[in-house]
Amino acid sequence: MPFETTTATTQHLKVRPTSRGVRVWLEGDRLTAAGFTKGSTYTREVSNGVIVMMLDSDGEKRVSGKAKPIIDISAKQLDGFATGQDITATFEAGIITIK
Repeated sequence: MPFETTTATTQHLKVRPTSRGVRVWLEGDRLTAAGFTKGSTYTREVSNGVIVMMLDSDGEKRVSGKAKPIIDISAKQLDGFATGQDITATFEAGIITIK
């Protein structure tokens, strides 16, 4: 990886409603600091109310965005999370965990 971070940062979020279900939206400097830059690929695993995203050059998911990186998780990927639920995203080098 082209960077190193030794401490994790967190962000408190809410699961938001959309016309097709629910959504969690991540963007900006925290993504960049964890290595999730625009165009980078990653894998995503959802299990027991925890979402883990890991940078992976062979990953099927891609960080989007124009001026800043964006990860948008919605609908079926959020099964088990309720609209309005408070969640915490933890950003570490190459890994983002949401619970």
